[in-house]
Amino acid sequence: MPDVAPSPVRVSCDRADAMYRVGETVSFLAEKAGENPPDEVTVTVTWNGDAVVHTEQVKIGASPQTITVRAEQPGFLRCRLRWGGSDESSEPPQAAAAVSPERILPSMPEPEDFDAYWARQLAAQKDLPLDATVSPHTVHPDGAIHNVRVPMPDGTAIYGWLLIPHGNGPFPAIARYHGAGVYAIPPENGLDWTARGIMVFSINPHPIPNDRDREFYVELRNGGLADYRTRGRENPEQVYFRTMFLRAARAVDFLASRPEWDGTHLIAEGHSQGGGQAIAAAALNRKVNGVVISCCTHCDHTGPAVGRVAGWPKIVNVESGIPDPAHLATARYIDAVNFAARISCPTFWSMAFLDDLCPPVGNYAALNRLRSSSVTIRHDISVGHIHTDECKAATVQWVEDFVRS
Repeated sequence: MPDVAPSPVRVSCDRADAMYRVGETVSFLAEKAGENPPDEVTVTVTWNGDAVVHTEQVKIGASPQTITVRAEQPGFLRCRLRWGGSDESSEPPQAAAAVSPERILPSMPEPEDFDAYWARQLAAQKDLPLDATVSPHTVHPDGAIHNVRVPMPDGTAIYGWLLIPHGNGPFPAIARYHGAGVYAIPPENGLDWTARGIMVFSINPHPIPNDRDREFYVELRNGGLADYRTRGRENPEQVYFRTMFLRAARAVDFLASRPEWDGTHLIAEGHSQGGGQAIAAAALNRKVNGVVISCCTHCDHTGPAVGRVAGWPKIVNVESGIPDPAHLATARYIDAVNFAARISCPTFWSMAFLDDLCPPVGNYAALNRLRSSSVTIRHDISVGHIHTDECKAATVQWVEDFVRS
């Protein structure tokens, strides 16, 4: 892949943490960053997605040029720079500012029967024996790896890898959930935790085994699971993520059944779609007593109803600015904003201010509904949908502190 030339200009907030209050003026600074900068740039500032709230032309000179926008309500402002000759297909220089994000609310209320809906979904698996198949796979210097299958009431199954640290135990445990796509979870995924003395159940998002050849997953990706992002969105009883979240909850039961577990620490962990599963698992299964998520999906699906961007899976179709009513109704049953309101355990939540896949406005709409008295919030202000090394290090520190508590 060819190297990408550095941008000749850059933009940033005038505050290092990019945090502002409603009623304050947000200042973005545009300046030269490399060789041959343009004489002038077009500045576009958007609000909570694509709503343009400010545009202007700015001269690029020897000193930074200030672009100011008054922060009128809670949310996120995004400032982008374009100029003649810039590559329209690439991401422009940009910066984001948070405005009183702790005051961001969900775009729609939760369904009145939200708890009854999920109680009904969970009832079928409540009395089903786990009857798990646990087969030794390999032994690694950092732990023993087992191939696991746990049956589900609908005839499908949970597939994952159980990774157990060496030693006598008992061990804290992590249910690790994974991101979007159709693929095999590598058996080694989780050894980063077993090396620290933590048992892991690393779970495929789909009811598919993890030990098939490449063509198996390619065929599913292009065929049977090609539309899973939007499948069943017309009906809460048929939406695909209903069963994904049921598997996420039942995976916790399997992990808690293991004799190696210490009976005290059980964390739901995930990035992106893995975060969406983790927050659902924590809401649906009280055995979870710690949550670690970053760049969480499934946050505020109904954002378009109030003119703000929705995050992945963007399950609500919007035509001519009008969200589909049936999609809005279904989406609220699988929304992190409603799961979060049922979580009271310690939580670590990281997000990226330039994340277009899982926008921070939706993440905050969900985070603000947590009932926990112990919430650690982390911001990556200058990157998009990336699980940065800094975020990973902060996650490790949080987990190690949690299991020592």
